[in-house]
Amino acid sequence: MLETHWGISPRASALRPLRPAAGRPLSHTSGLWRVSVPGEPGGGGGEFVLKAQLTAEALRPVAFHVIKRQVMEVCARQGIPVAVAVPGLDGAPAILQDGIGCELLPVLPGTAHPAVTPVRARGIVTAGLALRSVLDGLPEQVVRALAPYPLDPLVAQPCWRAALDDALGRLGPMAARRPDGWGRLISGVLRQLDRAGPLLERLTEVGEQTARGTAVVHGDLHHRHFLFGEADRHRITGVLDFDNLRVDDRLLDLAWTAASAGRVVGGRAVRREGARAFVRAAEGAGLLAPGEAGLLMPRLLGYAVPVVVDIAKDVLERDILDDLWAEYLDLLSPARMADTHALLTQ
Repeated sequence: MLETHWGISPRASALRPLRPAAGRPLSHTSGLWRVSVPGEPGGGGGEFVLKAQLTAEALRPVAFHVIKRQVMEVCARQGIPVAVAVPGLDGAPAILQDGIGCELLPVLPGTAHPAVTPVRARGIVTAGLALRSVLDGLPEQVVRALAPYPLDPLVAQPCWRAALDDALGRLGPMAARRPDGWGRLISGVLRQLDRAGPLLERLTEVGEQTARGTAVVHGDLHHRHFLFGEADRHRITGVLDFDNLRVDDRLLDLAWTAASAGRVVGGRAVRREGARAFVRAAEGAGLLAPGEAGLLMPRLLGYAVPVVVDIAKDVLERDILDDLWAEYLDLLSPARMADTHALLTQ
């Protein structure tokens, strides 16, 4: 494939599975391989990542990738460190072959860290808000061009209300009856969902369609998608994974950014200052109106509930026991979102 579509000879390059320093990629739909090509970067050489979308439902058409590349080129020109796809020999930014979608991306320097220190949180907030500002400024024709390509939610029940009812009425007792560690893991997160009910009601109060469909969003802007430099470990050197790019509620990106500020390692006072610093920066940049901070965690939880419930079904009904589930459930923890909401609104 590399030779056919990008002119990279397998005899003159090295291909190996990507193993980030901070652990394997947080993805269950894509395969990642590092491609080393001898020569100078400007002359076709350098370090690249071959990304293969292995889940048919997650495939996006080539027309989507054309728009995605346009968006990322705008981001790059505005100083956002992103990996713009290397076009194939035919000029296409992505290749579809045998039902698998592939991109070739330049390797960005740096490392993603699972732990968010106060200094890292400040870097994530600065970069996340800068990205949101660039996306808010995209021309209207780009928004219109992207709108026909919605994202498949990849869950059996995308409605958070229906998913929550199923979780509390049926899946909770199933998890309680399962005696192993998986049962305890799922029981714990379903109890968190039960206690997060008031936060979801806040989403209902403001109306689920508020601001929906008004902007291009990254859609998955969590802390594992930010790279930090090796020499200057507090500097953001990369913003990753624009696969969820779509037209949706712009508050979702801001919610993910706020969630990073709310998961800073340290005591509650440290997390409170991180949350307050986010609100000050977002409001100061004109990205968040006064009072909107109270909408962020309800919005993020509304997105998270169907995913959490689908993972519970994977474990309890489908017996799909992937070690990544614990990492996803930590990332989407309803209890942490409730705590972050309190910090943002105090």
